[in-house]
Amino acid sequence: MLALNLVYDALFGSEQLTQKLEDVRGTTDPLGGIYIGTPDFDNTTDADIVALSPWIRITDLPGDETTDADDDRFLEYPRVQVDFWCKNELLPQASEIDTLISKAMHAAGWERVYHHSDVDHDTPQLRMVTAYFQSQGIPV
Repeated sequence: MLALNLVYDALFGSEQLTQKLEDVRGTTDPLGGIYIGTPDFDNTTDADIVALSPWIRITDLPGDETTDADDDRFLEYPRVQVDFWCKNELLPQASEIDTLISKAMHAAGWERVYHHSDVDHDTPQLRMVTAYFQSQGIPV
Protein backbone atom coordinates (compact mmCIF):
# COMPACT_ATOMS: atom_id res chain seq x y z
CA MET A 1 0.00 0.00 0.00
CA LEU A 2 1.26 3.49 -0.75
CA ALA A 3 2.63 5.45 2.18
CA LEU A 4 0.09 8.24 1.57
CA ASN A 5 -2.78 5.80 2.09
CA LEU A 6 -1.20 4.37 5.25
CA VAL A 7 -0.81 7.86 6.69
CA TYR A 8 -4.34 8.86 5.68
CA ASP A 9 -5.70 5.75 7.42
CA ALA A 10 -3.64 6.50 10.56
CA LEU A 11 -4.82 10.12 10.77
CA PHE A 12 -8.43 9.57 9.73
CA GLY A 13 -8.56 6.59 12.09
CA SER A 14 -7.69 8.78 15.07
CA GLU A 15 -11.06 9.65 16.54
CA GLN A 16 -9.43 12.19 18.85
CA LEU A 17 -7.83 13.99 15.90
CA THR A 18 -10.91 14.03 13.65
CA GLN A 19 -13.08 15.20 16.55
CA LYS A 20 -10.58 17.97 17.44
CA LEU A 21 -10.54 19.18 13.82
CA GLU A 22 -14.34 19.32 13.80
CA ASP A 23 -14.54 21.01 17.23
CA VAL A 24 -12.03 23.71 16.27
CA ARG A 25 -13.62 24.23 12.86
CA GLY A 26 -17.08 24.36 14.41
CA THR A 27 -18.56 22.33 11.57
CA THR A 28 -18.00 19.17 9.57
CA ASP A 29 -15.79 19.46 6.49
CA PRO A 30 -17.79 17.77 3.71
CA LEU A 31 -14.55 16.21 2.43
CA GLY A 32 -13.34 15.04 5.86
CA GLY A 33 -10.68 17.67 6.56
CA ILE A 34 -7.79 15.30 5.78
CA TYR A 35 -6.57 15.36 2.18
CA ILE A 36 -4.08 13.32 0.18
CA GLY A 37 -2.39 16.04 -1.85
CA THR A 38 -3.49 19.65 -2.13
CA PRO A 39 -7.26 20.13 -2.24
CA ASP A 40 -8.68 21.85 -5.30
CA PHE A 41 -9.25 25.37 -3.98
CA ASP A 42 -9.31 26.98 -7.45
CA ASN A 43 -12.88 28.27 -7.13
CA THR A 44 -12.62 28.97 -3.41
CA THR A 45 -12.08 32.36 -1.78
CA ASP A 46 -9.55 33.00 0.97
CA ALA A 47 -12.48 33.44 3.36
CA ASP A 48 -13.75 29.96 2.43
CA ILE A 49 -10.29 28.43 2.94
CA VAL A 50 -10.05 30.09 6.36
CA ALA A 51 -13.54 28.82 7.26
CA LEU A 52 -12.53 25.25 6.30
CA SER A 53 -9.55 25.33 8.64
CA PRO A 54 -8.18 23.41 10.33
CA TRP A 55 -7.48 20.95 7.55
CA ILE A 56 -4.62 18.53 6.90
CA ARG A 57 -2.66 17.75 3.71
CA ILE A 58 -0.53 14.63 3.22
CA THR A 59 2.15 14.54 0.49
CA ASP A 60 5.07 12.27 -0.40
CA LEU A 61 8.67 13.25 0.21
CA PRO A 62 11.45 11.81 -1.94
CA GLY A 63 14.29 9.87 -0.39
CA ASP A 64 13.37 6.19 -0.15
CA GLU A 65 15.64 5.04 -2.96
CA THR A 66 17.56 1.80 -2.61
CA THR A 67 19.91 -0.29 -4.68
CA ASP A 68 19.78 -3.95 -3.69
CA ALA A 69 22.14 -6.45 -5.30
CA ASP A 70 19.31 -8.88 -5.96
CA ASP A 71 16.68 -6.20 -6.77
CA ASP A 72 14.50 -7.81 -4.10
CA ARG A 73 13.68 -5.18 -1.55
CA PHE A 74 12.31 -6.39 1.78
CA LEU A 75 11.78 -3.07 3.66
CA GLU A 76 10.72 0.42 2.72
CA TYR A 77 11.37 3.58 4.73
CA PRO A 78 9.05 6.10 3.08
CA ARG A 79 8.85 9.72 4.15
CA VAL A 80 5.79 11.94 4.04
CA GLN A 81 5.00 15.55 4.72
CA VAL A 82 1.97 16.30 6.88
CA ASP A 83 0.86 19.93 6.88
CA PHE A 84 -2.09 21.54 8.55
CA TRP A 85 -3.56 25.01 8.57
CA CYS A 86 -5.31 26.69 11.48
CA LYS A 87 -6.44 30.24 12.17
CA ASN A 88 -3.64 32.34 13.67
CA GLU A 89 -5.67 33.23 16.74
CA LEU A 90 -6.13 29.54 17.59
CA LEU A 91 -2.53 28.78 18.50
CA PRO A 92 -3.38 26.65 21.59
CA GLN A 93 -5.75 24.53 19.47
CA ALA A 94 -3.10 24.27 16.72
CA SER A 95 -0.67 22.94 19.32
CA GLU A 96 -3.22 20.31 20.40
CA ILE A 97 -3.79 19.25 16.77
CA ASP A 98 -0.02 19.03 16.25
CA THR A 99 0.30 16.74 19.27
CA LEU A 100 -2.59 14.53 18.11
CA ILE A 101 -1.03 14.17 14.64
CA SER A 102 2.30 13.16 16.18
CA LYS A 103 0.62 10.62 18.49
CA ALA A 104 -1.40 9.06 15.64
CA MET A 105 1.66 8.86 13.43
CA HIS A 106 3.84 7.37 16.18
CA ALA A 107 1.19 4.74 16.94
CA ALA A 108 1.21 3.80 13.24
CA GLY A 109 5.02 3.40 13.15
CA TRP A 110 6.08 6.84 11.90
CA GLU A 111 8.54 9.20 13.56
CA ARG A 112 8.72 12.96 13.07
CA VAL A 113 12.06 14.08 11.64
CA TYR A 114 11.32 17.76 10.91
CA HIS A 115 8.90 20.37 12.22
CA HIS A 116 8.17 24.01 11.38
CA SER A 117 5.35 26.48 11.97
CA ASP A 118 4.80 29.93 10.46
CA VAL A 119 2.16 32.25 9.05
CA ASP A 120 1.02 31.00 5.63
CA HIS A 121 2.29 33.32 2.90
CA ASP A 122 -0.69 32.68 0.59
CA THR A 123 -3.38 33.06 3.26
CA PRO A 124 -1.93 35.21 6.09
CA GLN A 125 -4.98 34.60 8.32
CA LEU A 126 -3.75 31.02 8.71
CA ARG A 127 -0.76 29.40 10.38
CA MET A 128 0.83 26.54 8.46
CA VAL A 129 2.41 23.75 10.48
CA THR A 130 4.70 21.39 8.57
CA ALA A 131 6.10 18.07 9.74
CA TYR A 132 8.09 15.38 7.96
CA PHE A 133 7.60 11.81 9.12
CA GLN A 134 9.58 8.72 8.22
CA SER A 135 8.32 5.18 8.57
CA GLN A 136 10.13 2.86 10.95
CA GLY A 137 10.00 0.28 8.17
CA ILE A 138 7.19 -1.11 6.07
CA PRO A 139 7.60 -4.74 4.94
CA VAL A 140 7.03 -5.11 1.20
